[in-house]
Amino acid sequence: MKSWARRTAELHGELRAIAEPDVMWWLLAGGVAAVELRGAEGAYVLSDATPPGDTFIGYRDPRPITIDDAIARARAAATALRELDGQLPGQPLCVTLGNPAPTSAHGAVTVKSQLDVAAFAIGDRCVIGKLDDPQLREQLAAAVSGASPPPWHGSTPFVCVSIGDDKLETCRHAHRRAWRNGAGPWLGLGRASDGTQGALATITTCHLVVDGYGHARIAGRIAELMARAPASTTPSLPLPALCAVEGGIPLGVVWRELPHPSPRVLPLGYALGRVLHQMAGHRDAKFSPTFQIPIAPGDRDDPMRNRRRAAASILSVRFEDGQPEPFDVFATRARAILSREASGHGLWTRSVAAARGMPGPLAWKRRSIGTSRARWLDRFAEVIGGRACLSKIAVDTPLPASCAVSSPARLATPRDPLGSCVLTILEDSSRSAITACGSGIAGTSAAADHLLDELLMLVSASEPREAAI
Repeated sequence: MKSWARRTAELHGELRAIAEPDVMWWLLAGGVAAVELRGAEGAYVLSDATPPGDTFIGYRDPRPITIDDAIARARAAATALRELDGQLPGQPLCVTLGNPAPTSAHGAVTVKSQLDVAAFAIGDRCVIGKLDDPQLREQLAAAVSGASPPPWHGSTPFVCVSIGDDKLETCRHAHRRAWRNGAGPWLGLGRASDGTQGALATITTCHLVVDGYGHARIAGRIAELMARAPASTTPSLPLPALCAVEGGIPLGVVWRELPHPSPRVLPLGYALGRVLHQMAGHRDAKFSPTFQIPIAPGDRDDPMRNRRRAAASILSVRFEDGQPEPFDVFATRARAILSREASGHGLWTRSVAAARGMPGPLAWKRRSIGTSRARWLDRFAEVIGGRACLSKIAVDTPLPASCAVSSPARLATPRDPLGSCVLTILEDSSRSAITACGSGIAGTSAAADHLLDELLMLVSASEPREAAI
């Protein structure tokens, strides 16, 4: 009992440090403390392979769409996955996804794959075949001309290549075009336009399989392999419009390149808290809406640290009479929170452990955490999930300047028009780019663009000289 009381007090203190006092925090803290020790190890609970867990990375690629290019990209993807498989702890890549049923208690599962079968979406059809099949090119050409593809009775494809132009707002769901009978690929390849800067080659994933760092490594390797591939000699063909993905969730998306190196995370977080406080419209609020900053778990000198699943730090900026606290005060508190999460002792890490440890079916746990959660959980989710996620992903291999999109923790509704957003910086040793996407506060390209303008203006005007993460 003393141990439970101590852990409850610790968790309640974490909540009071980031949000207005609420009697509900005692309920949350006590519940987490009661079951967190049971969930130190266990299944991944932050995604159940549903559309809210879909992501994409895109980089500029002016090449026209051809059948040869589609096949080459699928083969490059297989090479990239085989090379990286086993290098990302807890994230096997040579797999496909299965989901017994939307209401199943067991949740989505991964299934080992030989990475030899690919799907190609053309209009409202899907051609599935082995990548070494000499008839594959002819089958794709026939489908482009309107022929129905032959039925497929083999293994589940590991990738879906969408042959056509996708919409930027929903292209992160492209791999779902090849899903059949509750099974399908977690990886998709396609092309989308950002409206201002031309075509993007897109690599879509499902968060159940891989986190942001691994996704960036996959995207960078595919880009590298395709840059070496011989140019297609076949002409591009008139293509039917791609069908919409059922259950797709449109988001506002804007991205832009940044000078390298990009702004540091804590000044960005301080600016983000100030922007969120203003957008929430409650000048007298003593805290900004909370936001997450993912952090790699483990010691700083651990070479595998960035490759693991990220933890998330939950932060806010404090206000007094409408004025934000000094940056130094925010940064000191933020570093302590980040350190606790990296060591596995923070509020977010312990809450996730509690989700794993609580009794109940895995699928229910995953749905309770996701955007389809019950309404009575909204107050907790508003603080734990926050109104924004600010992520900075640095990779140690070449990566083109890239757009990165994932679903926010909260989708805007008539009851909650604010919604939430995701801000992601991707960079390698020489290039940086930032993306804003979301629902509500970043639910249109104009809103996302305004959010980026406000954020970067505050950082450039007042970024402090103090060392920050």
